[in-house]
Amino acid sequence: MKMMSINKASLAVGLFASMISISDMYADLPEVKAAFADAEVLSKGNLLTVSTGRVSREWRWTEKGLVTSSLRDLNSGDEWVEGPVTENADWKFPGLTEGQARLISLTATPSDDEGFTSDHLEVLAEMEYPSTGVKLKYAIWVYPKAPGIRTQVWLKGGKNIARSKQETKSDGVKFKVISGVSHVAPESAQEHKIAKLYQLSTLYAPKNIELKMEGMRHDRDYKVMVSWWDAGSGSRRIQSIQALSMDGESKVQVVKPVALPSWRDKKMPEIVSFDIPDSVRVGDAVNIKVIKEGGVNVCVSEVWVYESEGGKAAGALNLNGDPKRISELNSMAPDGYRLSSYMNCGGKAKKVNAKQNEASERRVDFLPVKQDRLTAFGYYNDTQHRHTEDHHMSRQEPMTGDSVDWASVLFAENNKGGIAWVKESHKCVNRSGVDTGAFKKDKAGLHNTGSGLSAEYLHPEEYRWCWATWTVLYSEASSDQRELAMKEFDRARFPVDPKRDVWVKANTWGSGNGGGDSMSRAAESEVLKEIDSVTDLGIDVLQIDDGWQKGRSNEADKKKNEWSTRDDWYPKGWSVVRDAAASKGLRLGLWTAARAELDDLKRNFDEGGFETWKYDFAHISNYDHLYSHWNKLRSFLLYTEHKARMAVDVTENAPRFGYFWARDFGCVWLSNRKPNTPANTIPQPTLMLRENRELAEYVNLNKFELPIQNFARVNRQKSDAHLYGHGYEVALGLMGIPTFFQSTYYYKGSDRDEVRDLLSIYKPVQHELYQSYVFAMGDEPNGAAWSGFQWVKPGSKTGYLLVFRERKNTEAARHVSIRFCEAGDKLKVTDLRTEKLSESVVSSDKKVALEIQSAADFVFLKYELLSHKDLTGAQKKN
Repeated sequence: MKMMSINKASLAVGLFASMISISDMYADLPEVKAAFADAEVLSKGNLLTVSTGRVSREWRWTEKGLVTSSLRDLNSGDEWVEGPVTENADWKFPGLTEGQARLISLTATPSDDEGFTSDHLEVLAEMEYPSTGVKLKYAIWVYPKAPGIRTQVWLKGGKNIARSKQETKSDGVKFKVISGVSHVAPESAQEHKIAKLYQLSTLYAPKNIELKMEGMRHDRDYKVMVSWWDAGSGSRRIQSIQALSMDGESKVQVVKPVALPSWRDKKMPEIVSFDIPDSVRVGDAVNIKVIKEGGVNVCVSEVWVYESEGGKAAGALNLNGDPKRISELNSMAPDGYRLSSYMNCGGKAKKVNAKQNEASERRVDFLPVKQDRLTAFGYYNDTQHRHTEDHHMSRQEPMTGDSVDWASVLFAENNKGGIAWVKESHKCVNRSGVDTGAFKKDKAGLHNTGSGLSAEYLHPEEYRWCWATWTVLYSEASSDQRELAMKEFDRARFPVDPKRDVWVKANTWGSGNGGGDSMSRAAESEVLKEIDSVTDLGIDVLQIDDGWQKGRSNEADKKKNEWSTRDDWYPKGWSVVRDAAASKGLRLGLWTAARAELDDLKRNFDEGGFETWKYDFAHISNYDHLYSHWNKLRSFLLYTEHKARMAVDVTENAPRFGYFWARDFGCVWLSNRKPNTPANTIPQPTLMLRENRELAEYVNLNKFELPIQNFARVNRQKSDAHLYGHGYEVALGLMGIPTFFQSTYYYKGSDRDEVRDLLSIYKPVQHELYQSYVFAMGDEPNGAAWSGFQWVKPGSKTGYLLVFRERKNTEAARHVSIRFCEAGDKLKVTDLRTEKLSESVVSSDKKVALEIQSAADFVFLKYELLSHKDLTGAQKKN
């Protein structure tokens, strides 16, 4: 396995401190001098300086740590640190990094992080804080020619620290209220004469009460109990209950419509019960929906869960409420079960706060810079439920206060240009995640708080990482240069490998009408049929989604061997589909839930040869989760010698992987778009176009799998997708990783020809597109716009345009805004679909004339700049 492309023999290194151990406190750093390509590292006196060739950053050793003393844009020569620096270290971990620091070693070595990132120089400063026993490793990644630098703190030890109380870990399930309002009947109510208080404490809603039940273990069974009562004097209540998978794909009516017992009839509250069906158990959580079938509203009094016993409890159970009532329910537990969770619906119910705002005081980076114009930016997760006109992919607004806790990026701009400061974390605007902190400002400068790692998760012998930071500079405070700098550094951090990252993909799930139907597409017979279809269309990879595993069958050993192939669908294991794919030169991919163990991943890789993986239903709520998922995925990909790639996803609001973390494992599955159900996944072409444009602003789209759905099969009452052609639907995925989220054998006749023809045009230029950066161009999609994308490769005079004319637009010709071109630039344009050649001149307002004769159509163009200014502003002529 090729893990390191740097020739160490050619490295100009004077590593004076390769593993130098220094026993005393001192003012000066050991001498380190290293260079690789344009990247350089130098320590002299108490200063450590690194340079990418475009950006330099300097730290001063203060005996408390390293603090930034200079940040310079080498293209413009501008210095960002102007005044005195008052902090003693860029990091701050109260209770951990106290007192003076003892430097242990300072090194600079070539690295590619075992193949997970681009070649760079890695600077490691290791130190100890004797008063606490904590050791800190400060990692600086210096990428040659990059517009920025990555920094990260690692911690271990801490024998002398005053540890905070360990997080109380729950061994049982717990409930969160998604919809419903708590209510307690007033003491004057007549019902108090015959019922207990816990029976009169209710959740109610006009139509539905929805609860999220999380923390389930796959090797245990769960019985849910609900008590309810028709109190009050309104029209009589009739209610039912559904259990739903978290993705909304599968739902089961677990309690049929039933009239509630009424106090007016002198009846007491009743209890209904149901088992959680296997078909809705995908991750560690399910939704439970109590539905109004008749009456004034819907209400429940109590909810509790019995869990099949799996040995001694690993932690506290969620049993808050009346001790006598809990004791009573414990005594009622069925044989082999224990009471796992109890919720008094009117007493302890708290509506879930999805944002979980937490501005940690643990600081992972600091910049002593002035704050002229600060702008915060972040992406939303939960793409599956935000596919509406009112919901956008991103949020960007000026930072008006002293802190902002929802953003992943902070832009600081002035007349010198700008700084993009990025949290490499799983933070999303609508889900903060595990201690992702905030951006803060004060007189000293800018502070990036939130470490992920806290004292209770320190390991005595193993370094554990905190959230990393990117510090990216750009010489001009314009959207073009800001976006380009972000994408250039993004590409250095998360590189694209042509051999393992460039493909057109299909996934078996997306055509099913509900969970059971979608799972059936993973049967061997279906997969064999789809292998023939995708190879005929020119698709490179077929990924088998949920349903293939024994855990989805009725076989006796389904829990013990959950992640083995089910015998009824795959009697010979993976061999039949593996051989069929190999005979056609097709690569295979596989879906797994995040609970699959490392050995399960390894075994299926060995037996099936799967190269592209989807890692679904992660729920990352503490540092143990962060570290275990990170370690498992990293170990698996190293096991495959980087022949496999893993897609994480942002489809749900659960804390998963976000947009700026874990893309070194592969890519991100952006969204599910299905023809009919769940209703929230039905594709709207205008919204798909808008989502892709908004996503493209600050990340590289070729690290995102973009869904392609068969528009002819989409619900015609809920979408206008059927009014767009198959070429249009495919083109909506071409600016990222094109992913046919469907059974492609539904394409017939001329429909297949249309898909095949466009892919035959796209694939010969796909590698060139992947070497470029994608930018949004044209207008904001609104159903009647000209809107699209532009591929730009710095230093090249060629690029590509993909421009859409939406269905309600009435113009056959339009001047469309174009990026990185100047007024008067001449373009030679080739229409890749028709092979027609033309020339165009960029207008004074930086627009180019285009023609699309029909609405709901698009053009795919290659252009050559016959005369232009390059991305640095220098005039060039051909």
